[in-house]
Amino acid sequence: IGIWDSSLHDGYHYIFPPCVPQHDIFVFEVFAVVCAVALLPSRAFPTSTVIIYSDSENTVALFNSLRASNARYNSLLKITVDLLLRYRYRLRVLWIPGENNSVADALSCHRLAAARQFNPLISHHILLPPQDVLGA
Repeated sequence: IGIWDSSLHDGYHYIFPPCVPQHDIFVFEVFAVVCAVALLPSRAFPTSTVIIYSDSENTVALFNSLRASNARYNSLLKITVDLLLRYRYRLRVLWIPGENNSVADALSCHRLAAARQFNPLISHHILLPPQDVLGA
């Protein structure tokens, strides 16, 4: 997954272990939003309204409705809501066209040189998701 904070020029990417099935991109899109929310306490002021952009319309719909048609996403939604309540954030997830999401897409594909071409000021980080997000 790739997470791009354009205000701080910070880019994060995470490489899933080989045992994680790679065919369901929606899981990765949802996981990216959950991880972005988990990063907030170190990046945003309490009671802030946070906007996260996603080029996945399904992900936008999931987080804006907080309803999953598939039960396996409910645990990720619960983690997100727990974080939002704990740190008093308000979340908006908005859709962005894929062509306007080039840095995050490059990070999610582990194309770090391409991400740097899109934004030469990028500071690259390996994402270390919280254990509750990983299900540990």
